[in-house]
Parts: sequence; structure tokens; C-alpha cells
Amino acid sequence: MVEEPIRITLEDYSSSTVTQFFTSIAQPEVQAQIITYPPSLIQLIQNNLFHGLPNEDPYAHLATYIEICNTIRLTGVLADAIRLSLFSFSLAGEAKRWLHSFKGNNLKSWDEVVEKFLKKYFPESKNVEGKAAISSFHQFLDESLSEALERFRGLLRKTPTHGFSEPIQLNIFINGLRPQSKQLLDASAGGKIKMKTPDEAMDLIESMAASDIAILRDQAHIPTKKSLLELTSQDAILAQNKFLSKTLETLNIIFNI
Repeated sequence: MVEEPIRITLEDYSSSTVTQFFTSIAQPEVQAQIITYPPSLIQLIQNNLFHGLPNEDPYAHLATYIEICNTIRLTGVLADAIRLSLFSFSLAGEAKRWLHSFKGNNLKSWDEVVEKFLKKYFPESKNVEGKAAISSFHQFLDESLSEALERFRGLLRKTPTHGFSEPIQLNIFINGLRPQSKQLLDASAGGKIKMKTPDEAMDLIESMAASDIAILRDQAHIPTKKSLLELTSQDAILAQNKFLSKTLETLNIIFNI
């Protein structure tokens, strides 16, 4: 005899006994029988929420989240399993709704979560925008070398997928400096800073930036950080000469000239 196929009705499909998944992230497989996270860890994660707003930095969020997760170690539980289990606690608002939009238990690895998170909140358009900001970098009129370097590094961190090699980064930074800053770097290099290797050039820039910070703290030479454009012509020339004189004195000390 041929067995008749089991007849499943719509009522059967709508039955509440069908397996339900209420979370998009699957429970990671671990060797530990019981996993208990300190409430203080959850609280720390929720103090650094990502809402999916345009002005939020997804890379910075991931960096902070991973840093927090790295504060705990559990026997038999891999670091990626901890990150996977707790990631939903780090989201709120639109970002939380985005995470729940995936099928239940669909996200099974930390790498997969990161890939989808960055694809959503750091699309190619943001990468292009970030690369443009880096390549068009210019030092502001009232910006010291140390401030310019910090701002440039901030642009690099904001778009870690920029693809610029270290030599290209240095060329972009140096090309974007004001003539006065370039002259000081060339003087410290004993010629042209671009004739130095990337490591040598970076060391000189960092040394100059360190001396720059010391100069800015010397209130006797620089009373304020106002732009030279805000001073009278005579005062501007005087302030610039004092700045150059103090910078060269500091360089002599640093490089034992």
C-alpha cells in the first residue's frame, strides 16, 4: 500500500508550537557549561550605545566595544563568542531595529556581524567621502603643527579603509602644511624633509610637533592662540618672528645643533 502524505493545514502552520527565534544572533558554541557575565560589564557596554545616527562612527563604536569586552576572560569561552553574545546590548534605536531585522539565529559568527554592521553603517559612499577629506587635507591658518597632525590622524582613524600607504599619507600631510611649517620641517631635516625615509620623516614631524606644543604653552611668547589675521600687521610680523625664533631655539636643543 502507498502511504498517503501527511496533510498539514494552515492551522498547523500557525500553531504556536512551531519553533520560534526571537534573536538574530545565534548562541555561540562554547566549552563552558554555564556563562555568567557581570552586570557591571553589561552596564559599561550600555554606556557606549550606537544608535545608527549619521554622525556616529561605527569603527569607533566597534573599537570601544571590543576594548570593553577584552576586560573579561571566561574559561572555555573564546573572545569572539563573548563579543557575539553581548553585541546586541551595545545597540539602541534604529541600530537595534536593524539587528532584529535578520532572521532568527541567522548571524552565527562575530566576523559576520562585523561585516554586516559595517556594510550598513559605513557604506562605500562614506569611504569615498573619508578618502576625499584625507587627500584634501590642509593646515588651518591658526592651527599649530601638533594640532594639524592630530587632526590628520583623526581623519585616518575615521576612515581606516582609506587605502593610503604610509609614504602617501606623509606626502599628503606635508603637502597640506602651510609654508611656514614646511620651512621649519625642511630646516630640521637639514635640507628637504621629503629626502628623508618615511620613518625618518615621521620622527622629525613628531619631534617638531612635540616642540610645537611646548612653544604654545609659553605664554610669554604667544599670549593667545588667535589667528595672525586678527592682529595688526606690525604685531603679526612681530609674533611670527618670535614664534620662529623660539622654534629654532627648541630645535637646536632637540637635535643638539
